[in-house]
Amino acid sequence: MLPLLSPHDLAKVLGVAEQTIYNRHSNRDDLPPSIKLGRLLRFRREDVDTWLQQKLFECTSKSTPNAKQIPAVCRSYQENHQK
Repeated sequence: MLPLLSPHDLAKVLGVAEQTIYNRHSNRDDLPPSIKLGRLLRFRREDVDTWLQQKLFECTSKSTPNAKQIPAVCRSYQENHQK
């Protein structure tokens, strides 16, 4: 079994602030499925990968006329994977 990701680890993967992960979780905003271990919030790597693939598909299947409309995770992926 792969180690679980902490909110800090997930924030680094997504290129956002750690507080953003906690805020999204508290507001039930868009995040990969999470696991609560007592007070600890954790994410399975395979759930994160699946969630990112879904987001990538959404990014590439929609034409967005305005860069502000592209979700941050899509912009981050696009910036890090440009040829």
